[in-house]
Amino acid sequence: MAVQKSGVTTDSADRLLIDAGAIYINYKDADSPGTLLGATRGGNVVEINRTIRDMQPDGSRGKVKGFRRIESVDAKITARMLELTAEGLKRALAGAGYTSGTTEVEDEAVGTGNGTLKTFALDHGKVVEQSESVTVGGAAKVRGTDYTVDYDNGVLQFFVAPVNLSAIVCTYDYVSDDAVIEGGEVSDEVYLDNVAILGTITGMDNPVIVRLNNVLCDAGFSLSMSPKDEVVMECVFSAHYSYTDLASEPYSVEYPAS
Repeated sequence: MAVQKSGVTTDSADRLLIDAGAIYINYKDADSPGTLLGATRGGNVVEINRTIRDMQPDGSRGKVKGFRRIESVDAKITARMLELTAEGLKRALAGAGYTSGTTEVEDEAVGTGNGTLKTFALDHGKVVEQSESVTVGGAAKVRGTDYTVDYDNGVLQFFVAPVNLSAIVCTYDYVSDDAVIEGGEVSDEVYLDNVAILGTITGMDNPVIVRLNNVLCDAGFSLSMSPKDEVVMECVFSAHYSYTDLASEPYSVEYPAS
């Protein structure tokens, strides 16, 4: 068989990663995608940098197989946000919180399970990220294990449909007025469960997904405002190891089968 002199094959055009992609907060799957981050401009960047140490033994003249180990891992997504919201600004200031402009909704009766329906609308959108507590039939549910939330639109997205006649109750805060944001401490509650970017591969119906876990916007805050132009706010989402698992790298890359 003749050896090809070009890397192009009949499948090449169906294996191209194109466009800027879409970024989600607390993404689970297509049925429970969490919160769409919003419009971006200028593209988005994914970086997974793994520093691999070269442990050269005496007598070697270069790198030796087996004498390598991972020293550090730094995974991040840089999103260039054209769309600005109060939550987006707060998120970009790690540890910041609202001092006014929010309202608490306590024990809202969201709906009743029927064993089929997985999504339930709250009375309010613009929900403060990760402010919610959810019970189904009186039992507390865990975000990321049992459900996620479209915070912008105020929609609970359960992974498994609540059983028939089970009461769904939610307590949460939402942005209800002019919001004032001020700095604070970086507590565990500030970290997002995950941030995922979904990209389009030509020839595939499903996206490639890069997901970062335990995420914090830990870069500087900058707004460059110019005449006859729009502000693009750059947010750098950095993944973090869990203190309960220092071995598992805090990211995943999912390539679709079709």
